[in-house]
Amino acid sequence: MNYLELTNAVLREINEVEVTNIGSTRGIQTSVKDFINKAQRDIINSEVEWPFTVVSQSFSTAAGTSEYSRESDAKTLDFDSFTVQKSGEAERTLRYLSFNEYLDAKNEIDTNPNTSARAAPDFIYETPDNKIGLSPVPDDTYTVRYYYYQTSTDMSGATDTPVIPERFHDVIVNRARYYAHMLRSDVQFSQLAMRDYTDGLSRMRVELINRKDYMRAV
Repeated sequence: MNYLELTNAVLREINEVEVTNIGSTRGIQTSVKDFINKAQRDIINSEVEWPFTVVSQSFSTAAGTSEYSRESDAKTLDFDSFTVQKSGEAERTLRYLSFNEYLDAKNEIDTNPNTSARAAPDFIYETPDNKIGLSPVPDDTYTVRYYYYQTSTDMSGATDTPVIPERFHDVIVNRARYYAHMLRSDVQFSQLAMRDYTDGLSRMRVELINRKDYMRAV
């Protein structure tokens, strides 16, 4: 379902008039529009690593620069996915260090004014201001590749679609229903909507996160 269809799905559930133009709403219709986006944010923020929010990213290093900004829409980085590659050479996995481990083992070498310590990076770490750190400090141009988990972007156009897979759009509808009933002080109906939302969220976790991978001998 797109943004308009989700909005109308909720309006039908609460017995309100549907809309034909997402940009021309009033009263409860406008509230429901907001509740759709709020519901999507709630679902995405309920887990750190939903697989449908994974984004592939890369950047090029500059000789002598050890820290790089992360994407503004990054909720969390998959530090196990970082690799580094120099043109014409094999891609290598970067090992993660906590910032304290970096300070204890690598910081003194990396901050030495003697540039002879610069080399191809072997380690990745996150600074307290959420930057991506490389150690040793790069001595050349390298390509760093990794994955991160993206935050949600609110829908605004009628045909905008949620990042959440379509088979789980009912979870968005039920969460928005909950907010609509709460707005009307319909406690009983809001509790029913919350039950449906919770059940749907549990289904998402089972199917998308907790599903086990089975292996068999061949």
